[in-house]
Amino acid sequence: MKKILIASLLGSAVLGASAAQAAPAVTTPAAPAAMPAATTPASAPAATIYGNDGLVKPSAYPFFIKNTLYATSDVMKQLGIDGLKITWDSKTKSYTYMLGDKMVKVTADSNMAWVNGKAMKLEGSPTFKRGVMRVPVTVILKGLGETVKWDNTTKTLWVGDSIN
Repeated sequence: MKKILIASLLGSAVLGASAAQAAPAVTTPAAPAAMPAATTPASAPAATIYGNDGLVKPSAYPFFIKNTLYATSDVMKQLGIDGLKITWDSKTKSYTYMLGDKMVKVTADSNMAWVNGKAMKLEGSPTFKRGVMRVPVTVILKGLGETVKWDNTTKTLWVGDSIN
């Protein structure tokens, strides 16, 4: 290719034609468009949660409503709490959590929870986002008698055996 281009340029110069007229069109590939910057989530999780079985991986980021940590309902299942029974009532849109003789019930869009038979006002209400209910994790855990430790520096919730 170099020899042809040089010969073409030389021939053009000898014949008096401009190099641009005589030289075959040589296209250089355009520089690739800049790669998009690595995307980062619009928001980061409000907390990291560790249960008896290690790091919990919720289906969506936990967040706070005032001082109460809310997370997807699947978090409770991942905590590894032996004997925890979870029931869903689609008619009332309520989760009931039972551990031994303790019971906590939360209902979607209600700022009241039932903790061991007593009404408790919540800072916010369990709500559905993207088809998954977000529940007040710490309220439920404490109501069930689980040991909970919050590390405000690292924004980490430690539950049960995970507390070091």
